[in-house]
Amino acid sequence: MEGQQQGPAPAPLDLGRLEVEAKAAAAKHVANLLQKPEQLEKVDQYKRRVSRKKASVEAMLKTAVQSQLDGVRTGLNQLQSALQDVYEIKQSLDEVDENYKVLQPLHEKLSGLREENKKFCRLAAACENLRHIFTVPESVERTRNLIAEGKLLQAHKHLTDLELSRDDLLLELHKQPNQSPTDRNTLNNYFAEVEKLSEELGKQLWIILHRTLISVRREPKLIVTALRIIEREERMDSAYKERQKQTGFLPPGRPKCWRKKTFQVLKDCIEGRMEGTQLEDRTSNKMWLVRHLEILRQLMIEDLKVVKTLLPPVCPPEYDIVNSYTLMYHKALSQHLCELINQKLEGNEIVSLLQWVHAYDSPELLKHPDLNIASENLGPLLKDEYLNLLQNLYLKNMKQNIADWTKNSLKTDNKDWCTAEMPDADGDGYYTTALPVILFQMMEQNLQVAQIISIDLVKKVLELFSDELKQFASEYAHEIKIFKEKHLANRNDPKYFLHYVIANANNCLSFGDYMKELRGRYLKNEFEEEGFETYEESDIRKDRFQLLTDRFTQIARLCINVILDEFFIDLRDSNCMNELMTRTWIHSMHAVDTICATWADYNQDFVHLKPKNFTMLVEVGQRKILLEYLRAILARKLTFKNYDERREACDKICREARQMKDLFQEMAPKQNVGIFDVLPAVSEVLKLRDTSMLTLEVMGLVKKYPDIRLEQLINLILCRGDMNRADARQLAMDALGEDEVAKHKPRGLFSDLAT
Repeated sequence: MEGQQQGPAPAPLDLGRLEVEAKAAAAKHVANLLQKPEQLEKVDQYKRRVSRKKASVEAMLKTAVQSQLDGVRTGLNQLQSALQDVYEIKQSLDEVDENYKVLQPLHEKLSGLREENKKFCRLAAACENLRHIFTVPESVERTRNLIAEGKLLQAHKHLTDLELSRDDLLLELHKQPNQSPTDRNTLNNYFAEVEKLSEELGKQLWIILHRTLISVRREPKLIVTALRIIEREERMDSAYKERQKQTGFLPPGRPKCWRKKTFQVLKDCIEGRMEGTQLEDRTSNKMWLVRHLEILRQLMIEDLKVVKTLLPPVCPPEYDIVNSYTLMYHKALSQHLCELINQKLEGNEIVSLLQWVHAYDSPELLKHPDLNIASENLGPLLKDEYLNLLQNLYLKNMKQNIADWTKNSLKTDNKDWCTAEMPDADGDGYYTTALPVILFQMMEQNLQVAQIISIDLVKKVLELFSDELKQFASEYAHEIKIFKEKHLANRNDPKYFLHYVIANANNCLSFGDYMKELRGRYLKNEFEEEGFETYEESDIRKDRFQLLTDRFTQIARLCINVILDEFFIDLRDSNCMNELMTRTWIHSMHAVDTICATWADYNQDFVHLKPKNFTMLVEVGQRKILLEYLRAILARKLTFKNYDERREACDKICREARQMKDLFQEMAPKQNVGIFDVLPAVSEVLKLRDTSMLTLEVMGLVKKYPDIRLEQLINLILCRGDMNRADARQLAMDALGEDEVAKHKPRGLFSDLAT
């Protein structure tokens, strides 16, 4: 059409260009297929494949074109049908328009009749209401008597008639164009008793509903009557709301919302019953909360059993009374518990409440066989903020209790260390004190309580234990050091010093093993048992446990060092250490015999160490003895005069090394005693007669013990007595090498000697 803008015409297809592109693509494709001579044999096969593909594409195109044609044909038929329907509708609308034009004069002729009909209706309503108006005082009195007699349905019927009369009159006043406040006030004053009657009837209903759980077992008819009246009022509320949309008038006192008031009364009744169960307080009975919660539990079970079995038949289905009542009970209980929490609960009261809340959704209450209430739609009994508050208070109290308990337990145990009685031994003969058992029992009791409450609380309690035991470990180590200092001031006091140090070393292992057991028992889903010994910094709880175990292992090592210090004090008192590598030592077995005899004597007490501690003691003890022996050699207390003297001393060193190896091998068969092999190696350097071969011997020693220091090697060479210091230094430097002298040495026996 002219004047209408046309869109851009579609670009014509460039068939020539498309054909050229197609040929080029085909040529490229053929070139790719026929790159090798042997592919020429497959030309027929390629042609057949292309032919089949072409036939398939042509068939698909034919099918698509046919489908498009069928669709176009169907669309044209539907358009034709729609056009015919439009013509018919237009014709019908024209006929209706003509009929309306004919009826217009008739509407104007009947307007007078319509006005007369309205007047007649108003007069008829006025005549009907006059009867009620003149008898209002009498009806009010009769209704009040019916309420007093308990005939509530009849009373409600009379009340409804009175309200309808009042409301109709007020509606007529509302419709008048010029409303008179005087007339309205006159009517309100005349019907003032009607509103009072409504309130009196409501009070009777609320009394009945307040006693619902009692009445439903004795007189269910009362509840049925009350609910029938309430539902009638609810329907009238709805009717007046609908009429208000048309007239804009709403009678006084409407809507009454008695159904809403019904649930509020039930809710108040529940709250009152809960408050009535608290018969005591903390001042009169320390177990007041336990008793109160138990009464609450029994009351709730009894009430909900009545609700579930007796209320559904007497309540309208839309009330969903079982779920509604349960939800109200749940909310009221939640509010009541919050009020209890706000009263600042103390000590075991917090535990009692947490346990009760945990048992709420269990066979003890909601899942009781007589109830079996689904708690999914009820929500949590306590909000997270209150649960966290309770748990934090619980943990705070526990933290203080643990601190006091560990401090007092350590103080009591410390007194036992100074008694004139030996420590107790367990079934395997290992010394121990009561300290671990006392602390373990305390931990177990708290963990069992926490486990009843929640697994999350168990984790927090375990973390709290680990933190408090860390502090306890520091105090424990401090007391052991004081115990040692007291003994050093007077070695006769306490009498069983060594025995109690052994017992404390065993206690430390007990602490570590117990924490490992706790972790495996309560946190087995988070950590693999076999992974306990490994340390991962990213794992906080694992870090706590491992660090705590390591800390007690350190204290056990402290005890081991205290035991060995006691052993070496006796050795020094016997002067056997000072005798090593002296002229006296060459012709005497006193020194090493004394060392072995003293160890054998002490070993009667050492066997009361637990295997891990015993292994540690033997490992550290033989190393310290060996270091003292090496220190005596390198101190150059003895310089040999000739080869025979040197050979005799070296043979003695080898014999004494064997003697000490045999001692520790006998005392600890599983222990590695190869550490004493350093003595024969050192003696070989001293024993060698040919100084021309000394360099090789020294280099062999250096290779075997790379941590040996330059000065140590020089002193060892000088012990031979056949070389001056300059030559010894040069020989030592040649054996170590200049780079080896300067670089950092590994840790080993000679490194310990250098410190």
